[in-house]
Amino acid sequence: MATLTLSDKLDQLGTRYDELTRQLSTSEVASDSARYQKVAKQHAELEEIVEKHREFKQIEKDLAGAHQMFLEAKTPR
Repeated sequence: MATLTLSDKLDQLGTRYDELTRQLSTSEVASDSARYQKVAKQHAELEEIVEKHREFKQIEKDLAGAHQMFLEAKTPR
């Protein structure tokens, strides 16, 4: 069995968070207050870590782009 990296695990949490977001918008979950509360609680528990991980991934992407621009500017033409 392959070992998941921390980033892989955080990506899985992001997928679960998105799934919970979709569930919260369905009429079947909205009409069942106990289920809605359970889903909303899980969603809230994941929200901060998922947002931070997505922010981190965007920063990594931006940094890679800036690095590429630096290398292109440094290369003589």
